[in-house]
Formats: sequence, structure tokens, C-alpha cells
Amino acid sequence: MLNMSLESIINYTFKDKKLLEIALSHPSQKSFASDYQRFEFLGDSILSGCISKYLYRYYKEADEGTLNIMRTAIVRGNSLYKKALELKIDTHIKLSDVYRKNFGEPSSSMLEDTFEALIAAIYLDSNLDTVENWILGQFKHELKDVSEAIKRINPKGALQEWSQLNQQGMIPKYTVKETTGPDHMKSYTVEVSIEGNVLGKGENSSIKNAEIDAALDALSKIQ
Repeated sequence: MLNMSLESIINYTFKDKKLLEIALSHPSQKSFASDYQRFEFLGDSILSGCISKYLYRYYKEADEGTLNIMRTAIVRGNSLYKKALELKIDTHIKLSDVYRKNFGEPSSSMLEDTFEALIAAIYLDSNLDTVENWILGQFKHELKDVSEAIKRINPKGALQEWSQLNQQGMIPKYTVKETTGPDHMKSYTVEVSIEGNVLGKGENSSIKNAEIDAALDALSKIQ
């Protein structure tokens, strides 16, 4: 019944309900741990590719660096977390009893991962065109606004400018705090700080993009 409710919220009805069940089953409860993680990997790739293709087609004058910043601004972790909340994924995600007892509600990173797993589930239940249309529908406002936002934001440059005006000219420092995953699928967590005060955090598959993520996170907090 809960799944039927979620299907009405996400505006997609699954032919194979098990795919949705897998996407909502966080590894903490172990029932579909391996499948869920594979879904997350696939969904992340599909999301990035879909947004990249849209930006490439519609912003023909943008160079690689600008396109990368635009994509990061749209699909960074905090953005996915907000999408998960909008779709009520937090009320449908399946967690272990132990996790709920110790931690209560799902974390933001859990919801980000589950949003990506949901994308994979829709793709596996349908086809690439269908899931691309679904993704573009979910991010229509962000895609509309990004062209204006990109005129104002070079995230790392904007953060440095803010620092020079508000922090006695101190330069933001980017530090790799954690590296996870195998060599072919590494993930980097970067913190940006000023004089030891952490302003933002970013996680991505490259250090450069994780730094951009961290700068965007910092800007969202200080602005």
C-alpha cells in the first residue's frame, strides 16, 4: 500500500514492483543490500549522464568547466536530498530495526542514495527515454534557473571573493578528508575551511568536483 502511495507521488507506476522494493531497501536491513548498492551506482550514472546531455544540448556556448559547474549545482548531494524529501522517500525507505532504534530517521546521505536507486529502478522497469523524461521533469526548475545562476557563480571563485571581503582576505583551504571505494570507482570527500573553521563539504568521484561541491555547500550556508 505504501508503494502504491509512493508511485502516485513520483508519478510512475512500476510493472515490476520488486524493482521499487529493492530501491527502497537500504542495506542496513540486508534483504537486498547488494542489489541496492548496484542500483545506486547505476542511478548515479544515469542521472549524471542525463543532466550532462541536457546541458550539452541547450548551452552550446558553454565550455567544459562551465558545464561541469552547472551540472554540479543541479545534482549535488543537498539537491538530491531535497528531491528525496519532496517525493516522500523518507517515509517509504526501509531501514533495519537496529538502525531505527539507534539513529531514528534516515540520514541525508541515505536519502540521496535512495533517490539514485529509484532512478535505476525506473530505468530497469522501462527504458532510457522514460527515465530521462522523468529526471528532466524532477529537475525542471533547476535546469531553468541554472543558466542565470551560472552567470553569478563560479563556486570556488565566489567563495574566495566572500572570504576576502569578510574574512580579512583569508584564502579558503580545500582538504581531502576521506577516500572510499575501489580504484575504478573512488569517491572523495573534501572539506573547505578558513583558519580551521569548516564551511562546507563535498563528495564526488573526482577531487576537483568534490571541491566544487564543497564550495557550493559553503555558499549555500553563508548566503
